[in-house]
Amino acid sequence: MKSLIHFLAAITLAFSSAVFAHVDLKTSVPADKATLAQTPELLSLTFTKEVRLVKVSLKNAQGEAIKFGFKPTKEASLEHSWALPELAPSNYQVDMIFLGQDGHKMKSSVSFVVN
Repeated sequence: MKSLIHFLAAITLAFSSAVFAHVDLKTSVPADKATLAQTPELLSLTFTKEVRLVKVSLKNAQGEAIKFGFKPTKEASLEHSWALPELAPSNYQVDMIFLGQDGHKMKSSVSFVVN
């Protein structure tokens, strides 16, 4: 019985630390699933906790990468943003990989349309 209590305590601790470590994308500009009449000036990502961005890619509907000056960050921050080049009418997807303060690797994505 004592072993079972120790096991359950360890499992509870493991799950509770995973919950506290979880970070989400809070908002993005452009917003996820937005339809825009023109190219947005900025790509802006705001997270629920500070993160270090490892990778952020922007691709059009044909899967072609759009360069916008992303470089991995050394410092953690809640907000990250970049000026965007002129975008042709298309569907776009932003994929990101980021690290929480505990080093936990997470992924997220948003998509938008430029008409």
